Order: sequence, then structure tokens, then C-alpha cells
Amino acid sequence: MKWRSGVLLALAFALCVSVVPLHAQTSNVSTKPVAHPWYDMSQEVRLSGTVSAVEKTPARGTEAIMGSHLIVETSAGKVDASLGNYALKGKSPLSLSSGQQVQMLGVMKTIKGQQVFVARVLQVNGHQYTIRNEHGFATAAMAHGKTSSGTKGGTL
Repeated sequence: MKWRSGVLLALAFALCVSVVPLHAQTSNVSTKPVAHPWYDMSQEVRLSGTVSAVEKTPARGTEAIMGSHLIVETSAGKVDASLGNYALKGKSPLSLSSGQQVQMLGVMKTIKGQQVFVARVLQVNGHQYTIRNEHGFATAAMAHGKTSSGTKGGTL
């Protein structure tokens, strides 16, 4: 009787060991969530217009996204352009004022129920400034006061 229980135990163990790999092999479906990028370069558009207002910080109590903003009058109407936290602050902030002509490369997003143009590259007075990387995050150069400018005309 002892040898039967030992054989049964061995068979049960062998059955369990063989079932686990079979199940693991049959489930090839990936359960990883699909990442949806916050900033999608394939959605980038170019806008140009005249600066009508420069907001270094959002007004208290408003639903505006953080960071500095430009209100730009384009041929299609006014656009709220987000420049992020560093473009108008730090050691070497961009100097922008009402009436200046600007060209921007970025993505239009709906944030907190508002249409906002998330600017990645800004061209003003013949200089091009990269204020965000290809993922939409403020560049380290802007955070440390090093504007990436100097290309007249540029690819904007």
C-alpha cells in the first residue's frame, strides 16, 4: 500500500509539473497596457501669429495648466500656447512681448477642458528655441538657462 501512495504522489506531481508549462505556452497574448503618448510628434502643426499677451504664471484660481503661456493671434483666432515652466524663467529667459511675430511647432491638446497649443519649438526674431523634447517635456537646456538658439530661419 505504501508503494501505491508513493506512485500516486509521483504521478500527481508529474501531472502538475507538465500542466503548468502547457498553460504558460498557450497564453501568448500580451497583457501590457498600450501606452498613449502625451505628446505625439506625428500630430505636430506649425502656427504663426502675433503675440497678444505673455503670461509668465497662470492667474490664481484659473483652470489653466501650469507654466508660462503666450496668447497668440493667428489667422484662425486666438491660441493659448503653453511654453512650460522654464521658457520665461531662469537664468536666461526668452524675451517675448505683445506685438511680436512668432512661429510655433507643437501639438494642440485639450487639457482641463481647454484647448491648449503645447509648443515644442518657438521661432522669434529669427532665432529658433527648442523648449520641449520630442516627448513634450521641458528640455534640460531651458531649465538651466541655455536656450538652443542661433539657427536663423531654422526648420520651423
